[in-house]
Amino acid sequence: MKPLKLITALGNTDLVLELIDFFNGEDQFHYKEEVNVIRSRFVGRRLSSLHLVCTKGMLPRLDKLRCSITTDYPNLAGHIEAITLDCDDVICRGDDREVRDKVYGEVERLALTNDLIISSGGRKTITQRLIEAGLLYGCLGYLTLTAEHNERREDSMNFNVLWTSARRFAEERRPGLIKSEMGDNFRSLYLLPSAMIRRLQEEHIGVDPASEAADLAWLQRLPKADLHCHLGGAYDATLLKAMASSLLADLSIDQRRIAMITSHYERKLAKPLATLSANDLRHLRLKKDGRPIIHCLQNLDCLFTGLSEPRHLCTAVLVAALTARQIESISHDGRTPDDWPANLEPHDILTWYMACGDLGGSNLLQTERSLRQSLTWLLEASTAENIRLLEVRFSPDNYTREGLTIREVIDILLDEARRFMATNTMQVNFLIMATRHRERASMIAHVAAAVTFSQTANTGEHEPRLVGFDLAGQEEGNDPALFQDLFMPLHHHFINITIHAGEMAESDKIWQALYLLHAKRIGHGLKLINNAKMMGYVRDYGISIEMCPSSNRQTNSFRTFLPTSAEGDTYPLHTYLKDGLAVTINTDNRGISNTTLSKEYLQAAYLTPGGLSRWEVLRLVKNGIKAVFLPKNKKDELLKEIDGEVFQLALDDLFPDESPLR
Repeated sequence: MKPLKLITALGNTDLVLELIDFFNGEDQFHYKEEVNVIRSRFVGRRLSSLHLVCTKGMLPRLDKLRCSITTDYPNLAGHIEAITLDCDDVICRGDDREVRDKVYGEVERLALTNDLIISSGGRKTITQRLIEAGLLYGCLGYLTLTAEHNERREDSMNFNVLWTSARRFAEERRPGLIKSEMGDNFRSLYLLPSAMIRRLQEEHIGVDPASEAADLAWLQRLPKADLHCHLGGAYDATLLKAMASSLLADLSIDQRRIAMITSHYERKLAKPLATLSANDLRHLRLKKDGRPIIHCLQNLDCLFTGLSEPRHLCTAVLVAALTARQIESISHDGRTPDDWPANLEPHDILTWYMACGDLGGSNLLQTERSLRQSLTWLLEASTAENIRLLEVRFSPDNYTREGLTIREVIDILLDEARRFMATNTMQVNFLIMATRHRERASMIAHVAAAVTFSQTANTGEHEPRLVGFDLAGQEEGNDPALFQDLFMPLHHHFINITIHAGEMAESDKIWQALYLLHAKRIGHGLKLINNAKMMGYVRDYGISIEMCPSSNRQTNSFRTFLPTSAEGDTYPLHTYLKDGLAVTINTDNRGISNTTLSKEYLQAAYLTPGGLSRWEVLRLVKNGIKAVFLPKNKKDELLKEIDGEVFQLALDDLFPDESPLR
């Protein structure tokens, strides 16, 4: 049988000899029955080497011990290794650091062959470090030999022996550590003490208004991925004004022409633009095509009537003339981002939502400068809250009204992302997005662009990539099945596909997205909860759900639990999470929802009864990293990196007063 190695501290030389007797003494020594039971575990296995951790003060005892071992166990005498420390005793932090470094290194080396026994040799501090190292790097177990008095070696019948095997420790630790959540969270978190894991599982965010700032600060520190983010919906009022000014300058629109367009608006409104409100726009026309006006910005075409100018130019002049406060108010039809209209039909509420972006989006993204401005704003906002991977979806054909080609639009965005990534760690990737309620020619153009750039995009180590294709827009009357033929080139070129489905319409749209368009991720997927079998399929095949709490609440009127709202359905996020679905949290449209990714995690907690535990939040973060559209080796590298960062953040939170080892 395989021989054993023993590592211990050199303190009491008699104790070291008694340990050797226990293993190699054959029938010379007699023990209590319970000690013999332990000894029987090692029948046929003898110590082949002895490894002694020695301070300088113990070195004289080492020579005495060698002599005794040479006399009693000559076969072992030539296999005694001294692990010498530079200190005389372990009395300060520096001494302890030396002990830790040497002990950890030796145990790691010796444990490779799985035949190492750790024992106490009479030096408590060193023994403690030996036990720690054994738990970290492995050993057969830990053996303690004690006696009520200072018995001699021949008094072995009075000895007490305790044996704790590494296997027993692992078996006892596993149920309380991993429970039913094995593998669901970052792997390093399972290294934490079980009490600390329970703390992460029991501490919730989104349950106390007084903790909102602290909750948000914690969320901002977490490394995250944002997988569902629309370029056209990522803005604030200040950015829109800057983009409008840039567009007017790029198109060389002189002040006389701007004044003429402005005067036209003021005549239509019968008031100066400086006092324009959402109600003024709404009153231009109370019905459109026989239906009530859903949002004041649906009347922009009425305001622009009589001008022989393109819509994007008309929008730019209007935005440039308004104040930031006016833009914010008009964009939300005089409401706040949390004050959304109630009792609208699903089609109408999505119409209202999409109209909130009509002062930005493709209306202003028509020149290279405005494209770069918009993307830079988004990238800076994302990296400021520690987003480590951002997937930006955009519709390049919508940005070609002033002569840019689809290829030029894509090249501009890739170049701007490349410039940003040169000085930032965030990975920026793109998805081309087609709109289901637009003309088929536009979708065909977008599919062709996705195929072209999937073949030619730079795939360097830290380069932006075009990684997938998205289908968005009104679900009603635009089933995914209608586009099955148009998606064939995407399938032939193995392009990742995500589909907006089940946001407003029922789960059948999700079925079509999965089976007919072969979606690897589902945007929103809110109605999936109505189909238990489909939920099981989505879970079992690891299909990710891109949830966007703020926009989901705005389009579906889900109830909140902080502050309490008695009306509305319960957001399905927590049900999905408990059932093991790969749910992710994303921003959707930062401008329309006035949000950030950190705020979205907090909004998710507000939409969940009792909030979300920190453990659940970290699991959502991991889901986001696992769902990114990257080659597996790149995804694994990113996941490993984020795992380490999350572990360090957890240590900082759970042990704030303890400095790092080094």
